[in-house]
Amino acid sequence: MYTEYWQLTKKPFENTPDPDFFYLSPEHEEAHLRMLYALKENKGAALLTGEYGSGKTMLIRVLVQELEEEKNEVAFINYPRWKPTEVYKDVLYELGEDIPDESGSGLMRTLSEVLYRNFTNGKNTLIIVDEAQLIRDELILEEVRLLLNFQLNDRFLLTLFLVGQPELRERVMAIPQLEQRLSVKFHLHTLDQENTHKYISYRLKAAGREENMFTEEAMDLIHFSSHGTPRIINNICDMCLLVGFGKRVDEINSSIVKSAR
Repeated sequence: MYTEYWQLTKKPFENTPDPDFFYLSPEHEEAHLRMLYALKENKGAALLTGEYGSGKTMLIRVLVQELEEEKNEVAFINYPRWKPTEVYKDVLYELGEDIPDESGSGLMRTLSEVLYRNFTNGKNTLIIVDEAQLIRDELILEEVRLLLNFQLNDRFLLTLFLVGQPELRERVMAIPQLEQRLSVKFHLHTLDQENTHKYISYRLKAAGREENMFTEEAMDLIHFSSHGTPRIINNICDMCLLVGFGKRVDEINSSIVKSAR
């Protein structure tokens, strides 16, 4: 609706995990490096936590997009509200496998065969459990931990990423046998004021506009109002562009931000 007015090729502040709009803050860059290290060096399991809307899912999707498809098989699981054995069914389904009508031990045997086949074909198997804080049952977390028992004498047959909100870290830390299997851990914080400014400018450029129409004062107010949370920044900025379009202004100042919040 407002893209032509602001000389944009597309809307810059949509809350969708579009890798083209991924802003690599210093923290996001370190998180990306750690998670990639866990996969490339066959470290077994990694934990990524962060506040709601901090960019965890987008970071993981960017990482997956960068992987060579012919060398990696990825199971991306969202909203895991499992019962026992459903863990294995979900993983097999996301890996594109037929799900056998078997018991838990049969499913484990089938998954073992798939993992070993990928290994002999020179492929990594990456299992990503997003929104993993939804796993409330400790028995299910134990099933997830048991995935790491799929290994040879000198290496794991899969890499497991657990991704979720801060309470996931607390839950994992309360289960020593799982916490000790996580070789890589990182917690994403929200953006500081400087990186909020850079984030807004980056997304505008990604949407086709070189010149940032948000004033410094406006971006300071956006940071204050959003506490640096990317998802909230997007909501405010999107509404600012709409309000600015409606008022036919040339720039987004603090008064536009105040009316858009």
